[in-house]
Amino acid sequence: MEQYKFEPKVSETIVNAIVDGYRDYVEHRKDRYEKMTISSAFAWTKGNFIESKIAEMSPTLNLTYKTAKAGLTWDYLQFIHGDTKKLFLIKNAAYFNEDCFSQALLPNKKKSKGRDRTYLHELSKINQDLEFTCDNPLQFSNSGRQGEQLSLFVPEKQIKDELEQFQDTYSEFHILTYKIDDARQISEIMHFLPNPENNIAYRIEDLSEYISGSELTDEEREIIAPEQDSGIIDPAAFDIGILEDEDEESN
Repeated sequence: MEQYKFEPKVSETIVNAIVDGYRDYVEHRKDRYEKMTISSAFAWTKGNFIESKIAEMSPTLNLTYKTAKAGLTWDYLQFIHGDTKKLFLIKNAAYFNEDCFSQALLPNKKKSKGRDRTYLHELSKINQDLEFTCDNPLQFSNSGRQGEQLSLFVPEKQIKDELEQFQDTYSEFHILTYKIDDARQISEIMHFLPNPENNIAYRIEDLSEYISGSELTDEEREIIAPEQDSGIIDPAAFDIGILEDEDEESN
């Protein structure tokens, strides 16, 4: 799987942007906490901060980006490397199931049966002609958390039309995940290549060695702690359907 790694400098810059974006989010939460009577809704904005920071860094990485919609309301960014035409997304590891990437991991939920028709699975079909190998047969151990098949889907014809466009436009589809540990800090960033044939996200590289400056103060941890302990599912976990804006942004 070595051939699917990003260049080290690209990986390092993306990791730095993820950490910096999360720190911007923490600073924003702290500011809102001090100025507002209630500010808990801002707990669900960290993905926007992280993706916006990568977009801000896009000129140094030769990236373009576009807004897409997961489900009916949740917007996120897709990033495209200009030379290689590799498309990648950023996901929160808390809800990412590498053993079955088209199903979100939802804590304390039983697994329900259904078709794999999430936008992640549709995008993974960009990789249908790639060669997948796994050096470690134990890589895909059951994490013990249950996946839930989400049930809202876009029309079949729209999916088919978009997929043809994806395969004509992009060469590969990648996913990068970030993990937030018990100290509320980003402790792990992983690079995956999803396989549409078996619904497994293959680990390409552990990028955690590039993480720096992620430490939080006790005060910062106390402010953002409730979102981790509340048991409420981040809306970003419900990543279903796919709709794209026509306007592509580039810096």
